[in-house]
Amino acid sequence: MSLDQLWQLSYNSKTVDLLRNSKYAIPLIQSVHLLGITMLLGSLVILNLRLLGLGLRDFSMKTLVNQVWRWGVWGMGIAIASGLLVFLPDPTRYAANTAFRVKLVLLCTAILYQFFVFRRVVRSEAAEVASTGNAIAACFALTLWFMVGWAGRAIGFLG
Repeated sequence: MSLDQLWQLSYNSKTVDLLRNSKYAIPLIQSVHLLGITMLLGSLVILNLRLLGLGLRDFSMKTLVNQVWRWGVWGMGIAIASGLLVFLPDPTRYAANTAFRVKLVLLCTAILYQFFVFRRVVRSEAAEVASTGNAIAACFALTLWFMVGWAGRAIGFLG
């Protein structure tokens, strides 16, 4: 099945047509998308500030990870699920949008970094002390995720 056939299936779907033609569906879904993004970025900022040694020093990194990591994962899940619902009503327009394609590349990179590198860093014993390695890991994680957000914001303005 080609992408064009997949897009056509999306256009012909009665459920997706309901989303596309509803006055309130997309704004509501976008609000849920922003909630997920807020949960994800909020948890990441907390962990990264602690990793940088800039805050929450009264808490061990292990305690913070145990409390905050699941909020970030839930936020990511909510953002991805709701993002898919925003995408489905008009997949051709999004697929043709350069900012959207950049966002997807950055999103995949950020998710891979989050689960294969960052997670190891914050769960290691070395995470308890601010170091150059921790600072690089934290800055790279924040940069990736904020670039995802900026690329997402650019979708409406750039083609």
